[in-house]
Amino acid sequence: SKSSEEMKQQNSELSEKVHSLVSKNSAMKLDMEDLHKKLEMAELMIQQFSSQAGSLDANQQLQMALEEKASLETQVAQLSESLHQLQAERDQYVEKLKEERSIWQQRVQQLSEQVHTMAEEKEKHMAQIRELEANVSEL
Repeated sequence: SKSSEEMKQQNSELSEKVHSLVSKNSAMKLDMEDLHKKLEMAELMIQQFSSQAGSLDANQQLQMALEEKASLETQVAQLSESLHQLQAERDQYVEKLKEERSIWQQRVQQLSEQVHTMAEEKEKHMAQIRELEANVSEL
């Protein structure tokens, strides 16, 4: 039985090692797929540059790259400005909602106080009615 327990433990350890190796293998496969995709992208870029190199010289390529960079920077600036405007509008809406919430809270407080006051008045009037009814009964 002792030997059986040792064998079970060895089997368990080996199973854990196999599981670990399978996990590492899966991770390596994913890494390899990523590297293949990057290699394909690099090959496409090389093909594009080699096809463009025949028709354009380095200065023209540089000029085109600089123009594209300037265009992208302009787009980024426009998007940043739009983002700032949207944030400002959002902040204004938040402030407006806070103000409206405060107004409604005050209104609810006023109405609550009015209800409380009216309930007290009703109670006083009911007491007066009972008192008058008692007086009428005596008379």
